Amino acid sequence: MSPDEVFRRVRQILVSEFEILEEQVTPTAHLGRDLDLDSIDAVTLAAVLEEETGLTLTEEELKSMRTVAHITDFVSTRLGDPSA
Repeated sequence: MSPDEVFRRVRQILVSEFEILEEQVTPTAHLGRDLDLDSIDAVTLAAVLEEETGLTLTEEELKSMRTVAHITDFVSTRLGDPSA
């Protein structure tokens, strides 16, 4: 998956799972401050990402993801996209 595809999928997940407005989900959006996600929401997001991508996220990796861009970059890199 390209970074653009990953971003679109992350945005879809945030909109459908957490009822966040699509226009709020930007690469620089902070998961806590801007999107009002808490640690339980982060675990839910990680579970959906793991299910869809086959990746496994450690607690440390999850804690390091603070913005939508962090998630996009992490998933793209782990999936082996050369442009990530």
